[in-house]
Amino acid sequence: MSSRYEELKITAPLLTWTIVITAILTVLGNVFVYFLPFPFTCNMNAGDLIATPGVDLLGMPFVMTLIIALLARIPAVKKYLTAGNLVFLYVVALAASAFANQDSPWRESFEPIIARVGTPEDAIRYVPEFVSPPREAAEALIMGTGSLTAIPWNQLLPAIIWRFFSFAFFAGISVGLISIFRHQWIDIEMLPYPQVTIANSAMIGVEEVGNPKWVGRSTFILGFLIGLGLELVRACIAFFPWFPDIYMWRTNTCGPGCHWIAPVGIPWHYGIAKHAPLYALVFLTPLHSLFSVVFWGIVYEVASAIACALGYYTGYTDMGFCGRSWCGENTPFADPPLAFGCLITGVTLGAFVMTIFHERHHIVRTLKMAFGGARDPELEAGEPMSYRTAWLVFIASYVFGIILFASAGMSVWASFVVILTGVVTWFTMSQLWGRIGFSNEPGYNFGPGFAKTLLWPTEYSTPVTDTDHILAHTFVYELASHRPSVPWCTTFYTVLGSYKMASLRKVHPRNVVKIASIALIVAMFTACIMNVVLPGIYGMGVTTCYTTNDLMGRVNHMWAVPSPRPMVDIAPWVTGGFVFMVVMSLLHVRFLWMPDPLMSIIAWDWIGGLHGTWAVALICGIVKWMVLRIGGSRFYEERAVPFVGGFILGAALNALIAGIGAFIAFRPIPG
Repeated sequence: MSSRYEELKITAPLLTWTIVITAILTVLGNVFVYFLPFPFTCNMNAGDLIATPGVDLLGMPFVMTLIIALLARIPAVKKYLTAGNLVFLYVVALAASAFANQDSPWRESFEPIIARVGTPEDAIRYVPEFVSPPREAAEALIMGTGSLTAIPWNQLLPAIIWRFFSFAFFAGISVGLISIFRHQWIDIEMLPYPQVTIANSAMIGVEEVGNPKWVGRSTFILGFLIGLGLELVRACIAFFPWFPDIYMWRTNTCGPGCHWIAPVGIPWHYGIAKHAPLYALVFLTPLHSLFSVVFWGIVYEVASAIACALGYYTGYTDMGFCGRSWCGENTPFADPPLAFGCLITGVTLGAFVMTIFHERHHIVRTLKMAFGGARDPELEAGEPMSYRTAWLVFIASYVFGIILFASAGMSVWASFVVILTGVVTWFTMSQLWGRIGFSNEPGYNFGPGFAKTLLWPTEYSTPVTDTDHILAHTFVYELASHRPSVPWCTTFYTVLGSYKMASLRKVHPRNVVKIASIALIVAMFTACIMNVVLPGIYGMGVTTCYTTNDLMGRVNHMWAVPSPRPMVDIAPWVTGGFVFMVVMSLLHVRFLWMPDPLMSIIAWDWIGGLHGTWAVALICGIVKWMVLRIGGSRFYEERAVPFVGGFILGAALNALIAGIGAFIAFRPIPG
């Protein structure tokens, strides 16, 4: 393998550039996110080009590609844009973007830093001050001090350091775990990883756009112009009240851009996403996966209609659009007899078990190579590190994480379970991310359900009487099992994306993982400092980053999902989802034409309805089928994929321009 792959050589200048570029991008990204006004921070953000929960297409790699497009026009610089250096730039931009978006390190993950202001005293007293700083320090961040030197650094630094290490140990888990499975997922199974494919397509486009012989040239340019144009129209709708609301963005729009559809008297809950870049991403998803999402969505609606006809879910058909997906009771998602949220918990656990089952031979082989004396020099020659090193990094990071949480007063068992929840969640969600480019928000079903099953299977809404009952709830939601852009799991996807890009660009992963690791450490450290500097000077009043200062919101949330009742009471539905996944997975392996049961997680989760991804799967599935039917696979690869790369690059340029314009025109004034 090494003879066919370019080696990215680690040199002192390269390490220096890694640190400098990552730090600069992280600082600029955090400033951008912190001051970017609504609605731009929600759905026109260069840090997160597709802010649909579960998708979260991090935008900085595309901004970097725009910079590369300019650099490629300079002959003296162009010669340095080798495959290895392009992978390097992608990796550092991806790592910086991982800690410079609206979710990481802001929003819910910031809550522990200012929690002592709003959390009731009888609960916050179980949280040490090196996790949640003293009240006066938190108030300084909320109000702002006006200067860098007035920030109470001595009170805040212990919490920032603890916070940094809570991110860092999961980065170690990510590096170790993904290095163990890299060969299987990328080299053997060849999962498509649509998000990385788009980034690679955009990069190829800026390299080849000046080459008239490149067959994808015209469609890449067309895609760029259409992506820029469509998103520019949306920017005008946001900037100018008089501009025609062509997309109906000002009416019946939920979240990052879903059009409400909730006909009275009909149990229908799927909306239509209006965010054009989401369609571009999903267009690269395999057809079978798209139609599987559609199939399981129809199952949801048919089952809901039958349940309503039988007298269940009284008032459901009179609910508004958001309530049909979001409400915590009297919906097919939350309550029996269907309780799809509970089914998703079982389905996700079944997906994890079946993935381990299918990979069992690889796992055993790597363990033997790591600790049993077996050797396969040819296999390990193509890996980023030896399997012994990968397993040791994974185990050591896991143990360090347990020690870190235990130091905060959590029990060893709760510390173990919280980290395990993150490992199982993102190991499983990465299967969806690798196949279709996005997942759901498991912090609303699987994560809390899995953790409560192991910690408090018979409890429900119990008071906070120890550290476990406040910090475990907090970290399960905001770190271990929320969306792909939050601080823990974003490290998982940064490493995966780095390996996949290296594979697409024929660059050996050995030194790529070193660059990714260094860049992640620099990015998370820089972001943690920015968590003090920005609010410490300006206060939280000038930001549109959503956050609260009451950890009880996370505690109450965990008790309420996937259903507001003890886990033992919903065990039949969790078990049913698990059995469904196991049986259907075995059948799907034998009969490939059957719907992929893994896609039921998307179709049954509220992300399919509340954010319209089910409709995106339907529309993209039909269009892609027509493209393949008429043009064939060659046309798809040579024309359609470059079009998508150009489209997203155009959207990235618009997000950058619109964001800068909004930053100048609408930024809140300090004080």
